[in-house]
Amino acid sequence: MSSHGSSRFDTPGWRFAGAIVSWVLFAFFFLGLYQTAAVVIGLGGFCASGGAFVIETECPEAVVVFAPLGIFGMFAAAGVALFFARGFGVSLVAWAWPILFVGLGIQFILGAVNGVGIVSNIIVGVLFIGMGLAPVGFVLSSKAVAPTLVGSVSITGARFQYEGKARRYFGLTPTEAQEVTTPTTIDWVIALGLWVVSVGLGSWLSITAFNALATSG
Repeated sequence: MSSHGSSRFDTPGWRFAGAIVSWVLFAFFFLGLYQTAAVVIGLGGFCASGGAFVIETECPEAVVVFAPLGIFGMFAAAGVALFFARGFGVSLVAWAWPILFVGLGIQFILGAVNGVGIVSNIIVGVLFIGMGLAPVGFVLSSKAVAPTLVGSVSITGARFQYEGKARRYFGLTPTEAQEVTTPTTIDWVIALGLWVVSVGLGSWLSITAFNALATSG
């Protein structure tokens, strides 16, 4: 039953939809969290909402919404990528961690540059950026960049052939029953094109929603 249900989604249409939806969701929630961090840092690093006590610094409505939902939304995006994209397109699972930590690290550094919690923000910012770049360095040293950008399979499900460390790192060892091919220029254009469109759409929706919540408060 589970095998049949799984194969039902192993089609070009589902891979296409999964690649788009996962990156739209990730961009939406990541940028919402990124904007939330900018607002909170600008308020001095702390704000609160609700409760029975008098609150010195009230959190804007946009922060109240995106702060708790951001991380869960990004986990949901990773789930969509794993279950539906199935290795097709730019790997959200590979790039989510670096984007999240490097992005937030930059936000902390910007806070320090603007004179807010200079020492603490620099320390946290550098720590976050280091945590985000660590897996990128590992991928680069393993010469496994291509599978993270074009995917491990084509949109039709054909397994891409990778050699050496890249193959071991991503577990890309096809069985004899699998069709094996090399990524073509068209594969690269489709993967990167969908990524650009998806991230652009998710970012626009996130900025629009964040601004709408900010002005409503």
